[in-house]
Amino acid sequence: GMGGMGAVYHAHDEVLNRQVAIKVMRKSLGDDPAFSETFLREAQAAARINHPNIVQIYAFGKEKGQPYIVMELVQGGGLEKLMAAGEPLDQVLVMRIGKQVADGLRHASDEGMVHGDVKPENILLAEGQVAKLVDFGLASVSGTASDEIWGTPYYIAPEKVKRQKADHRADIYSLGGTLYHALAGRPPFDGPDANAVVRARFSETLKPLTELRRDIDPDVAAIITRML
Repeated sequence: GMGGMGAVYHAHDEVLNRQVAIKVMRKSLGDDPAFSETFLREAQAAARINHPNIVQIYAFGKEKGQPYIVMELVQGGGLEKLMAAGEPLDQVLVMRIGKQVADGLRHASDEGMVHGDVKPENILLAEGQVAKLVDFGLASVSGTASDEIWGTPYYIAPEKVKRQKADHRADIYSLGGTLYHALAGRPPFDGPDANAVVRARFSETLKPLTELRRDIDPDVAAIITRML
């Protein structure tokens, strides 16, 4: 796969005889000493997190000037694939995924880490629809946490839009936005472009989930409204 930071490869670990994923950063990022230092520090911190709902980091380093991470291979695809059709997803499935992601975020927060970029693409689904968060801490390294405003702004917390200090509550907001989108079949706030989406967050009132779907449990709607 390809992304803004580089490429992800499906690989075979010859030493431990297992399938892994290797994320290799773009050479332009690796050529920046400040990025490399911060990247390795964040990868080291993320590697200490051991939780069933967080993709495990096995190793990290630099090869020919390019930073890389070796991590657990999750082959089920991301939540965004389930959402691709634009149709509301099953309430039980979405909330089960949401609880698993929240468990992972809480564990990471207890370890002093925030994710910084919770969105459907970063929620991978392993066998049995087990949710696993990927890319812990990398948003702050690459700058995508702020660039996200101009990329896919549906899930970014208001304090990050305002360039204010963010903590674990920004992750709660982003997870809430993701769950809202999955349940409603539409993001919490929308517009013709990224700027319009950001403005809508501050000028419009969130449309209640119960108005968009009559079958939504009121308690589920209340939880997600609170997250947002």
